[in-house]
Amino acid sequence: MRVLYLTLFFLLSSVLLFAQKKKDLERYNERAVSARTDVWAWDIKAFKQPDLTNIDTTQSAVILAKHIDVKVSSSKKLKASVFGFYVQRDIFYATTVREMVKINDKVALDEYSQFSFKKFRQLNGFRAKATTIIGVRIIKADGTRKEVKVDEEMVTEQEENKQQKSKLAIPDLQVGDIIDYFVLVEEMKDASGSIDQQIFVLGDEKPIKQLSVHCEISDKYAIRYTTANGAPDFKISKDEDGNVFDLLVRNIPALPTQLWMSPYRQVANIRMNVNYGRYVYGDIEVPAGSYRKNPLDGEIVSGARLGALGNYRYAGTPGPVSYVDGVRDMIKIYQRDRGSKLPKDSIPYYVYYAMRYMAFFRVFPDSKINVGLSRNQNDSDNRLFISLVARTLRELDIRSDVVLVTNKYGPADGELLEPTDFEYVLKTRTENPVYITSASVFTHCNIFSAAHEGQNAIVTNEVGGPQKRDDPPFATRVKIPFSEASKNSHLEKLDITLDNNMEQLVVDRTTTLRGALREDGQKDLLLFEDYYEEERQALGIRESFMEKFADSRRNKALAEEYTNAFAQARKDQKEAFNSEVKSQFDAAPKELKSYKIRNMGMRHTNPDFVYDTKFTLDGFLKKAGSNYIFDVGRLIGGQLTLKQNQRERKVDMYEPFARSFEHEIIINIPAGYKVEGAEKLVRNVDNTCGSFIVSSTVEGNKLHVSVKKIYKHAFEKAESWSSMLEMVDAAVDFLGQKVLLKKA
Repeated sequence: MRVLYLTLFFLLSSVLLFAQKKKDLERYNERAVSARTDVWAWDIKAFKQPDLTNIDTTQSAVILAKHIDVKVSSSKKLKASVFGFYVQRDIFYATTVREMVKINDKVALDEYSQFSFKKFRQLNGFRAKATTIIGVRIIKADGTRKEVKVDEEMVTEQEENKQQKSKLAIPDLQVGDIIDYFVLVEEMKDASGSIDQQIFVLGDEKPIKQLSVHCEISDKYAIRYTTANGAPDFKISKDEDGNVFDLLVRNIPALPTQLWMSPYRQVANIRMNVNYGRYVYGDIEVPAGSYRKNPLDGEIVSGARLGALGNYRYAGTPGPVSYVDGVRDMIKIYQRDRGSKLPKDSIPYYVYYAMRYMAFFRVFPDSKINVGLSRNQNDSDNRLFISLVARTLRELDIRSDVVLVTNKYGPADGELLEPTDFEYVLKTRTENPVYITSASVFTHCNIFSAAHEGQNAIVTNEVGGPQKRDDPPFATRVKIPFSEASKNSHLEKLDITLDNNMEQLVVDRTTTLRGALREDGQKDLLLFEDYYEEERQALGIRESFMEKFADSRRNKALAEEYTNAFAQARKDQKEAFNSEVKSQFDAAPKELKSYKIRNMGMRHTNPDFVYDTKFTLDGFLKKAGSNYIFDVGRLIGGQLTLKQNQRERKVDMYEPFARSFEHEIIINIPAGYKVEGAEKLVRNVDNTCGSFIVSSTVEGNKLHVSVKKIYKHAFEKAESWSSMLEMVDAAVDFLGQKVLLKKA
């Protein structure tokens, strides 16, 4: 009978679930039809009568019209949505972005022939969720309008924070057509949640003939916004429900937004925060129903200081404090086993790596088994992490201060909107300060994020407290230094022979990654089993989690599961090395003969990530009678290739960081052959922006080729663009260089 009851229960549950899904789908379809009718009927002239005069056909595409519509509604103004009607305390908001784009070439055609979007997503709460409605029309040269049918299947994800993407193909779209599309996202959240920050960027890779914004925000919400980089202000009015914000901009030129730009700092933009009820943070207060434009930097700094202290206090709560206790215990064991105390100037480094271990390397019996490469992508909560480090250091009699720094890809001083525009860095109050930033699996201590380089930062003593007599002088501001190109380098040493059939290259390679170029390689290639063991021993942790599991009758089976998981991860690592070779040489290896990590680069004391690979490559040799043409240029891997519309530039360059790429290549010349054309490989471009230098010599049966490409700075003025072009073009030109292996 119990089995029968359970069977009937699950059958009934399945029926009810199916019925609910059918009801949700019907409601979604009904709302989608209604939304498309509303959007296509917008009374905006730029969409009804698109301006086709003075179309710049040198541009891949031109945005004829773009409109962003935002509605944050109270219950009295809440219309039907896919969610139905909710209680008054819920927040409903909808954002619609509509664009009408003229397709001028095949590049744009490929871009707009398929949309990928998140049709439904579960957000950060049981009731909080969003859905997406999309509409697409094609307008032919004769004015014919054809609406693209959209599959109305509603995607629902049950797992928290999971997202499922949908794809929509756009058939019959051709060069010369106009595509008119919109994406509407409707969300429902609890009133205690916050509305996503609205960012209106008044620029694009493509020229925009007209861009407009319309926001209707209920008077139950407080609004703060900033206008940056010369952005015009809203025209603000009132309706029966609250504030209305309107903006109209015409004839916006194309900008190279996808190449070395910081849009927050270089493109006119407006950022807007919307909060339910009265907004109060530090010295900032905005009543519900009102708005505040361009808050003062001093108010933002005050709020950021308060946030630093608040985070420090949060680190004292029961969960995080276990991290602090854990690190202190590790230090005690480390010192006891070595019979001596850690020198005071070594303590910040030990604490940093111990806290990194606590955050990313520890394994508990109830931990989800994850020892594959995906584990390498984990990041920490920066503010919580450094507050835990600060608390631990303080208990070890080392005080530290919080440095407030802006990200170079975020807003600049004078255009800040909220305290979170600042990021936190910890600075120890020692004779030689140690700087500590956020941690991920492979971050180093005392290394600045590339995004912080060159920034003027504010030092706040909220966490460190008043100065003590033996403290070094307190500086209220510091400038984060730029790193040199030599510190961020990718070095390749290649020893190349030709196989007996003169068809494939056999490449014996050593790769060294340094500085800001190091971490991505580690994430792609390193195994948890290896770096866990190295760090465990470096920190003086006596027993690995595998040893603990094996010694426990309760967890012995778990040790076997981890052993199997480690074995699978090693199989996956081989595929990762295959992918790395393909990425580097734009050609998959015919065979990956061997691969080995020489140095994992886990700490600042031994920072380089070094690995060896041996593999074969096909397609670099072409038979020409009894001779062979060798594509030597391709050995340096893919190079930055500029689009035609990127070759002219009038804005400054925000590069990721100064960096260098070096290739030391030895090609073993087969017996009976000699090299011709080696002298044509030589290049010598060296200017204020960078350099591309190639030398080539033949010594006996070996062709030596040395290639150095250097980006000298992380920031360049627009006036230097011609120099940058010279270096970039030289590298692209070299890709096509060949030598002749001539039968002797």
